[in-house]
Formats: sequence, C-alpha cells, structure tokens
Amino acid sequence: MRNLILVFAVLFVIVSCKKDKNSNNSGIVIKGRISASSSMKGAGVKSLNTIPLSDAKKVFVVNLDNGNLSSEIIDITDGSFTATASMGMATALVFLDANSKYIGTLSSRGLNLLPLSKLTEGENTSIDLADLTLAGTSVIPSHDPFGNEIIITDDEITRLKEVDGFFESLAKNIDADNNNILDVLSDKQLFIKTRFWVQANHWGLNSSPPLMSDIDVNSFGYQMELDGGKGFSKPNSIVVSGPLDGPYNDIATQFINANGMGGFYSGISRTGGLFKKGTYSINIDGYSCTMDYSNIDASLNQLFVLPTLHTNSEGKVVSISLEYKLPDGSSIDPINILTDLMIQFSDDSQNQYFNSPWIVNANSGVHKGDVVEGVYLYTPATPIDISHLQNITIPYNDLLGNTYFINWHK
Repeated sequence: MRNLILVFAVLFVIVSCKKDKNSNNSGIVIKGRISASSSMKGAGVKSLNTIPLSDAKKVFVVNLDNGNLSSEIIDITDGSFTATASMGMATALVFLDANSKYIGTLSSRGLNLLPLSKLTEGENTSIDLADLTLAGTSVIPSHDPFGNEIIITDDEITRLKEVDGFFESLAKNIDADNNNILDVLSDKQLFIKTRFWVQANHWGLNSSPPLMSDIDVNSFGYQMELDGGKGFSKPNSIVVSGPLDGPYNDIATQFINANGMGGFYSGISRTGGLFKKGTYSINIDGYSCTMDYSNIDASLNQLFVLPTLHTNSEGKVVSISLEYKLPDGSSIDPINILTDLMIQFSDDSQNQYFNSPWIVNANSGVHKGDVVEGVYLYTPATPIDISHLQNITIPYNDLLGNTYFINWHK
C-alpha cells in the first residue's frame, strides 16, 4: 500500500500543474434577493442553525474547478447580491452573517451546487435566483435554474448530491486559524478533500476495446488531500491529528509538494482506511488550525474512463478514444460529473514519459493555458511510441474538487 501511495504521489506532481481560468470579473452572472422579512422556514426540518436568512450580509462564493478551490466574498447590499462564475466549473453559494457565521447554502432540488457545464446561453447565461428563503440550512430560490438556465437531468441531479455537510464544512474552514480574519485575505486558504484510485488491466488497442471486467473494484484506495494557498509556500512539515471526538493513532503525511502556484498540496493517509467526517487539528510548520472534513463516498461521483489506443502502421499512438461508464457498466455523458481529465503514460521503469494537456468538456468556456476541449477523443501533436508502455493513468476531477485516478496496467 505504501508503495502504491508513493506512485500516485509522483503521478500527482504532473497533475498539480493547474490550468488558469479567466478572472471572475466577467462570466456567468448569478444574482438573488433576500427580503427583510425572510424567516426560518420548514417546520420539522432538523437544524442547529438559529440565524435567520435576513441576517445574511455576505455570500461566500465557492468555485471548484480542476480540483482547485477558489473563492471570494460578495457583499449583500440592500438584500441583493450579484456574483460571477466561469462556465465549466461547479459553484456553491454559502450565506454568512456579518461575523462570517454560517447560515446556509443555496440548494435547489436538494443539490447544493450549480454545475455550470451545460447552459442555455453558454458563457452569456445569467441566472436570477429571485427571492430566497431558508429551510434548515438550505437556502431555497423561488426560481429553479435546473431545467431552465442549467441543462441537467433528474438522474444527473441525483448523482451529484453530495454527503450532508460538504459546503457547511467549507464555510467553517474559511478562518481555520480562528484569528477572525478570513484566510483567503492572507493567501492562507486551506482546502481539504479526498482522492481515490483504482487499478485496471488491459487498456483498449485498436479493434480490441477495454472491458469493465478488467477494472478491479476491490483495489479502491483513499487518501485525504490538504491544499494550501501561496501564503504557506511549500512547508517542511504537516501534522494532522483527529478527529476531535475520537482521534486516530495511525495518521501519517505521505508527501508535501509545491503546487506550481506558490502554495502546496499534500497527501495524508492512515492504515485503517478512509477518514471519517469530523474536526481535525492541523499543524503546518508551527501554524496551528482546525478544519472540518466531510468525507465523500467514492461511488457518488465515480465513473470509469476506459481508454483505447489507436496506432499507425509503425505502431505509434495517433489518437486515444475515451469511453465513460458508471460502476454498473452503463454508459454516461460525463459533463455533469467531471470537470477535466488528463492522460499519462509510464514505461516499464515507471518513468512518466507522456502527459496530455488537461482535457475539458467541449464548449466549456474560455480557458487560459494548455487545455484541450473534447473528452471523447484526444489526438497528440505527434505520434507516441508505446514500445515500452507499461501503465496508463487517467486522473480526473469531479465537481466537488475530489480527484480520481484510474491506473491501467499492460
């Protein structure tokens, strides 16, 4: 297991080279209104929240893209707000009071995020949520964007529903060191998420397709990932302990790497498997903080990416077709599950000798950097030699920022 973790730590060095999006000064417009009389709704809804929505003074806009968390604080002025987001990402709106205390998260049909991949007006889409009311910790819009501005099916909404408390955890983590200053203002924002991996055999080659039966579903691995902003640089030491209500004794930091943007990403593991939901203490080179972790069921946004290599007369790869299937073997359009993926080749000495650019959904907005649109077929700039190809690794990021690795063996 340790060797496997180290292999994926190396693989993720390439994955960490994130693409840049255009600034959110323009993009998808999202607006809404809170009336002065807005009160707690939903009798029978169990919630510890006692703050009415009329006390909301800020919207914490959470953008999840390419496995990255980016966020900003929008003021609510005279009961109204206007936020922007980029097409192709998932966005959540978290409502806070004047003291940055959590009130609730925008929720439509039980889904606490807005998947902005398929939109009726593309990058020119404007979403007016209209009047907002509070039910428990769910902020309900009077205008439902699903099926209107956002093109999505009921089945896709069901699959996207995350475990309870994911965005509430994000809201609690905006001041992890409890100094009453939002971490994002000092570039010390932390993002805690999950990475998964699974082993598979026999990628497809020309007329021989890959098979679902070649995926070893019993090989699932899990790891907590902690990412930090450029205010941390690359730390020398990260110590995680917890959860507070029943600490583990087998937590270890497997690696700490620079993320190419001035910050870091790290892998945290335990021999006992997946971390449970709870509050964890974190020490980063003497910087102490606490963070809420909301674990994610891998099956929630799990899909399998099945690659087929197409070669020329010299046996070199000229294109790679990609197929997407759910664990039950049924085919699926991945647009409302993943934001992007990459294809990586390693030789028989485990040297990674090819990695594609980030591959994103077609018509998913304006991008900067080395990005290719179209998740069904990738054509490399020049033919790729596969005479020593041993592994094909396909990492993808889901709409919640979690990363999945599918490692295909020869």
